[in-house]
Amino acid sequence: MSDRGSNSSTLYAYLLANSLFTPRQLSIISKQLQGGGKPEKISSGAYYRQVKQCRKKVISILYSMMLLQSMGFVQSEALATLSKLAEQLAVIFASESSSDVMSRLNVEDVISVINEVIKRVSKL
Repeated sequence: MSDRGSNSSTLYAYLLANSLFTPRQLSIISKQLQGGGKPEKISSGAYYRQVKQCRKKVISILYSMMLLQSMGFVQSEALATLSKLAEQLAVIFASESSSDVMSRLNVEDVISVINEVIKRVSKL
């Protein structure tokens, strides 16, 4: 793990593998949020279909979180906890160029913490 980017890449790959999104969908969401146009090598029709699917998936996830919390399957403080964790992950991803942060990052420890938080906020 001598490559600085490998830690955040490993962490990103882990999160992606456990999410409902494909790498292409995350790329499209990212470009949409940054105001970018459609990626190369994709037709306009396919691109806008993917954008629509991404939007629907994000909305469905938010409704699902609301439903799970209202039914007591997810603890009420889950959203605040996940938000704090997401902010910390954003710092990790943003600090890719900082060798100090990335060299001290133990990806296995971060993944373990993520798994523990997910387990604790879920009552299932």
